[in-house]
Amino acid sequence: MSENRVRNTPNNGRKRGRRTLRVMLVVSAVVLLSSVLLRIAAPHLISSSLVRSAIGSAVSGWTGHEVTIDGPPVITFWPEPRVTLTDISVHKSQGADAQLLAEVDELSASFGFYTAIRGQPQFSEFCFVRPRIRIERDKDGKLDWSNEGRLTAAVRDAHRNETGTQEIDPSLDAAVDSVQVVDGEVTLVDEASGREFLAQGLQADIDWAKLSSPLGAKASLSFEGRPLTLQIQTNSPLLLIGGEVADVALGLEVKGLSGQFQGKANLMKAEIGDGSLELNSADVPAFAAFSGLRLAGSEDWQTAGLKTNLVTTANELRFEDLSFQVNSTSGDGFLALTHPPQARPNLSGTLALERLDLAGLLRSLEIDIGNKAEARLPSVIDWVDFDVTVSAGTATFAPFELSGLGASLIGKGDSLKLVIGDAAFLGGSLSARFSRPDAAVDQDADLSLSLEDINVERLIDGLQLDGTLPTGRGSIHLAARLPNGGPDGNFVQNIEAMSGTLRFRADDGVLRNFDADGLRAMAKGHAYFQLSAAGDEDFAFNQLDLTARFDHGSADIERAEISGSRDTLTLSGIAPFTRQALALRAELMPNGDPDAEEGGPLSFFIGGVWTDPVISPVPTVPPPSAAPRLPTGLVP
Repeated sequence: MSENRVRNTPNNGRKRGRRTLRVMLVVSAVVLLSSVLLRIAAPHLISSSLVRSAIGSAVSGWTGHEVTIDGPPVITFWPEPRVTLTDISVHKSQGADAQLLAEVDELSASFGFYTAIRGQPQFSEFCFVRPRIRIERDKDGKLDWSNEGRLTAAVRDAHRNETGTQEIDPSLDAAVDSVQVVDGEVTLVDEASGREFLAQGLQADIDWAKLSSPLGAKASLSFEGRPLTLQIQTNSPLLLIGGEVADVALGLEVKGLSGQFQGKANLMKAEIGDGSLELNSADVPAFAAFSGLRLAGSEDWQTAGLKTNLVTTANELRFEDLSFQVNSTSGDGFLALTHPPQARPNLSGTLALERLDLAGLLRSLEIDIGNKAEARLPSVIDWVDFDVTVSAGTATFAPFELSGLGASLIGKGDSLKLVIGDAAFLGGSLSARFSRPDAAVDQDADLSLSLEDINVERLIDGLQLDGTLPTGRGSIHLAARLPNGGPDGNFVQNIEAMSGTLRFRADDGVLRNFDADGLRAMAKGHAYFQLSAAGDEDFAFNQLDLTARFDHGSADIERAEISGSRDTLTLSGIAPFTRQALALRAELMPNGDPDAEEGGPLSFFIGGVWTDPVISPVPTVPPPSAAPRLPTGLVP
């Protein structure tokens, strides 16, 4: 081994490291110094008029319209080159006239330092401050804003490739980069409706690398005085701008409501197609106040949510895999919305709910059970025809509950048919049917209600009725006609005008606070007395059978027979039920020997109010006796 060979020692390694560090520091210092010197010299190397003209030409090239810049340019070079222009306007030439399309108080953009030195500055990171833009939308939904500029050329050339996304000629592609809008205003002139829509306070951030790239944007604005936030992501922005259907991800946030959609959409026609939709309202009253949208039957809603997959056909929109939530109640099902030509939309399908508010459902169908003086809210029947089947594990109609409810809802115009099947109710079952004709037809509405083998006492307690009323298990059948069955009819207000029949039958119960023995005792020495004065014993019966007809707020009790083990009570007369009054004739007949000294037959009248009526016994008239005969021969 040669003795002249240099030995690799630790000291030699440290020396080489120090030399490398010194070289790097020198290079960095040179680069930094060159950058600083270039920026110091930049105002002398780069023409402000060149940059001003270039950015004006860039905007004009994108839009295809004339661009006027009235304000002087302001160019800064630290921390990066950036130009700011003021008082910009965009005009569309129409023969000798020029239509103002946009005004911008301030426009700024970054540009490349070296490209500007070469006389061809390239701009990026645009910021528009207080732009005011006017866009016209024709009857076909197309926006007439960009003319023959670069954007229009790319939109016209855009087409779908094999994957379904946009594709354009590479020669038409161009860098866009990021765009920021501060305090903007957009006026949309809609030729189809003849209206103008104004969006103010627009704050937007748009990320669009180049025309062939995906686009992402987020904007907040005030539309007709209502603030909202929008988000959009799409791989085919040019197809969307050109009025084509494209895949998008949309987001919406307004006061009390947020929504997301992912699928196909046509923004020109403001239509969404196949895709997943999710809506959530954490504060339904706040959203109703914000939007002005109020629906009859939703007055008690506090929170609501919906998830579904939308499937569209020629004239049908299907809500598949539908799940929804209102307050603490959830449900699912399937709905289809069709829109036949020259006809109202029609909603059909099936819904299954854990819990259903029957009063709210009836209000939504313009069947107002309450008697409130509020203005009538818009209802489902105002907007669509429908044929929907609804089921619920539990249905409430305060203070009552039903279980296993199944209902059919059919509405066409103002006409309505509501059918409730055999739902479990008060230990028995309930079924009902309501039919209301179209308002243009001069016909009554029909109501039928059947309660089978229910606990009558629980019904009376729930209705908070007092007085001499029956208990036990019974069945009630009601058939009624409502003369004011139109859409503005109120059920409570129509009770006095209702007419129909009632059949009530009960077994093995008692008639509360009807003391037969006390009644007989009081009748012997009193011409009239309150029923409560006779005692508080109940009248046990084996069977109760009542039939009545009612009209104009009064029931005509054709016959009521209450059969007990010792006595039978029969009633007939009238009961003005809207005033809770009675005017009846009654007879208490013993089931045994009617000639017995105790417990004989008793006839009496019942008048006054339900809670404690007045009893007036009918006096017993003895049979007339024969006149005595004088003995023969005593006559002078």
